[in-house]
Amino acid sequence: MATSCYSASDPPNPETPCVPPSESLRRQQEADLCHYFGNVRVTVDNSSTSSPGSSSCATSTKIQQAQSDFYPRYESGLTNCPRAPMALYSQSIWGGNSVSAGGNSMGSNNLNVHQLIGNPATEERALGNWAHQLSPFGNSDWNQNYGGQNYRGNVERTGLYYFNGNNWAQSSGIPSEIARLAMTQSGSQALVQRMITPSDPLAKSVVLEGVFGSLLEVMCDFHGHYVFRKLVESCNHSQLRLIVAKITLNSKPLINISVCNYGSKSIQTLIKVVEKSPLIYTLTSALSCVVEVLMTNRTGSYVILKCLNQLDIEKNKKIYEAVVRLCVRLAQHERGCIHLNEFITNSKTPYREKLMDKVSSNSKFLSQDPSGNFVVQHIFTLYNPVFSAKICFELRNLYIQLSLQKGGSHVVEMCLNSLGMEVVVNVFLKYDKLWQVARDQYGNYVIQTALKVTKRENSPLHQMLLEKLNKDRSELMVGFGRKVLSVIDKGIPLE
Repeated sequence: MATSCYSASDPPNPETPCVPPSESLRRQQEADLCHYFGNVRVTVDNSSTSSPGSSSCATSTKIQQAQSDFYPRYESGLTNCPRAPMALYSQSIWGGNSVSAGGNSMGSNNLNVHQLIGNPATEERALGNWAHQLSPFGNSDWNQNYGGQNYRGNVERTGLYYFNGNNWAQSSGIPSEIARLAMTQSGSQALVQRMITPSDPLAKSVVLEGVFGSLLEVMCDFHGHYVFRKLVESCNHSQLRLIVAKITLNSKPLINISVCNYGSKSIQTLIKVVEKSPLIYTLTSALSCVVEVLMTNRTGSYVILKCLNQLDIEKNKKIYEAVVRLCVRLAQHERGCIHLNEFITNSKTPYREKLMDKVSSNSKFLSQDPSGNFVVQHIFTLYNPVFSAKICFELRNLYIQLSLQKGGSHVVEMCLNSLGMEVVVNVFLKYDKLWQVARDQYGNYVIQTALKVTKRENSPLHQMLLEKLNKDRSELMVGFGRKVLSVIDKGIPLE
């Protein structure tokens, strides 16, 4: 957008030529901007000229990283930081008729930046007046502190767009440039520093509008996620509501953010910030809709676990209900079973019992699943006798079959080490071809565990089991049966 070279009070005259700023003024502008934004240098380039008959003069602004051989008084020491290629502020925000009241509050001729920044007493007020026009975020603060009612004019701002009296147009100025700046090392540090500066209360509102259009990209960026995390920590409720709405509007962007390493950290920070706000219900409700995708991803599962550890049961209600509903499907997933175990461990009553009951009720199926058997085993490690006994009862007709399977054999061993030990051993004693289990590559471990457990418990079933195995001793001389015979002959350990 071209920058007007005329003041707000003087109408543009096509016959009047556009006069660029002098060399000394240009250098002063660069130095002042560099001073204001810390380790970012702004260079005013006067190479562009207005086209014939045009009433405006387009001057481009370039941001360069401060180097050691220029402007030493404005450097912050980040000499090795990457350059920020895009301009921080376009010319149109400093004056002219493109933004109402811009010329009145900040000077309209020849980029009078020195009038804004050169005078610390007017710096904050001038920026506030401009920011009030540019952004709808935090308008109540600007109205109270800077008399926003004086700058409304004919411009009515809504969202990131403004109505200029004839049609809607996207707000010009800094938004895309701040977003690009936030995703560079030097720019990220500069923006974070501005937001934590007590003397610049409007910085967070300006930064918020700047990154809002590219919020998802900033959240997932290595440098940008630092800006986002600091931003949400300083936002008010209205600003947080816009951020939450932007993130939860569609499920796909929410998934992409949550499964990204830095995006996941950004979401976790947001959860912590809005914990005591009604916005947390909007956020957890959106997460519950994509919980299956997140629970099958390592990084995404961190977001769900953050909710469990940070929020109470009522705020996590929708997430709990979604996981209970999808419990069996998650248990069958190669990664989902691991994250489901973590979820069950970190869940709270009564949903923890609901999850354990759901797994126990489906233990016949899950015990024979390559992934599901890990979830069944995990229920035993929680030492809840009710659900351990329920699993043992559900599997009462499958112990022989499960003993011959890689995953199922571990489930049977868990049953032997629980209160269901007698049920399992009685099934073994009734089986005529127990030697086949003892000779199996997986079953031999189950038989060894049965011998150890019954001896440790001083159960009469121990002697009965020994007699049954010794009767088929010749069959145990083959294959893995020799391991069982070795345990019997050497003496069964108690551990």
